[in-house]
Amino acid sequence: MNLIKTSFYTSISTGITFLSGFVITKVVAVKIGPEGMAYYGQFANTTSLLATLGTGAITVGVTKYLAQYSGNSSKQQSVINAAFIMVLTASLIVSAFTISCSRILSIAAFKTADFWIVYLVYGFCITAISLNLIFLAILNGLKRIKHLTIVNITSSILGMVSMIITAHFWGLTGVLINSSIVGVVMMCINVIMFRKLNIRWKLNFHLFDRATGKKLLAFSLMAIVSGFVTPVMQIMVRNRIINTISLQDAGYWQAVTRISDYYLAFITSVLTVYYMPRLSELTDRTDIKKEIRFGYKMILPVVCALSISIWLLKGLIIHILFTPDFEGMRELFAFQLIGDFLKMGSWLLSFLMLAKAMTKTFIITEISFGASFVILSYVFINLYGVIGATYAFALNYLIYWVIMELIVRRYLREKQ
Repeated sequence: MNLIKTSFYTSISTGITFLSGFVITKVVAVKIGPEGMAYYGQFANTTSLLATLGTGAITVGVTKYLAQYSGNSSKQQSVINAAFIMVLTASLIVSAFTISCSRILSIAAFKTADFWIVYLVYGFCITAISLNLIFLAILNGLKRIKHLTIVNITSSILGMVSMIITAHFWGLTGVLINSSIVGVVMMCINVIMFRKLNIRWKLNFHLFDRATGKKLLAFSLMAIVSGFVTPVMQIMVRNRIINTISLQDAGYWQAVTRISDYYLAFITSVLTVYYMPRLSELTDRTDIKKEIRFGYKMILPVVCALSISIWLLKGLIIHILFTPDFEGMRELFAFQLIGDFLKMGSWLLSFLMLAKAMTKTFIITEISFGASFVILSYVFINLYGVIGATYAFALNYLIYWVIMELIVRRYLREKQ
């Protein structure tokens, strides 16, 4: 499936996701306000860490090797079997930890044990949530893009409806437990989908292939680093804003980053669904360069157009998407959007490290630039206030793009 067809399906999925995200964001903004938005960010980051561990951090590896073994059903089945065994094992361990440490996690995220129940519920549901992520990775790797689109749309609509209900009846607590509820229902839907597609995924420990497991673990190491760096650095920056400025300003920063997440969802979907598997398949240096150039021509103009549109309409977006209480986030848009453009440009290069399993290079760059973002944020927040976090975001991704260019050029030279 080429980039145009993939973009068509992902645009449908992303359109629905955007609309449902619009409703969810509005519900969250009205029900819990800027302070609640900051709490929502803390919970999302901590559960993101737990979900990474719950999948054994092998989702990218599953997609890569299923795409790489296209046409070899026995090897693909070996990957699928190994993936489910590893995820089930990892998620049960994380589940036990989350349930037993629910109060500790609440204190770590919210500075109070009052929200222990949301981590308790998440702990019971994390196996279902982890299996869902593997289901999606398998559909992606097998290039079942139509079915992947159906699952994503179903998840978006279900998440929107359940968010409205849980937020209405239980407020902030309802908002926080919503992802757990959706995860359980989506697992049931994914099981039905796999049966209809005749994709075998029953656990067979006797057929577990150690060589395949080791290959997935190589990606696990990269994904664990990536899955930890982003949430941890966001938690650190958000805590810095809370401690030095206010919880309300942290809510403004969370709100503007949430806008970025939603409007860039289409781009990241294309990168995940088409671009990374495609780079995994390519071995010729010329073909890789051609694919990267094609990605730049197709993706960066779209990101630029979206970023400019959002900046021009920022007042309307705040009015429609949030409430008057969020007016303070207006000044954060400019450099956040510049950073988004730089981020997507650099990701078109950094995905090559994932596709070609450049483990050492990936880990070093992820940790280095995660740390540099936190350091730059601390410095700029002290100098300029909450807007300093957006300065740091843009500058960090500018430097990252330059480094990625150097790394990719070196990799392509070595393939000559």
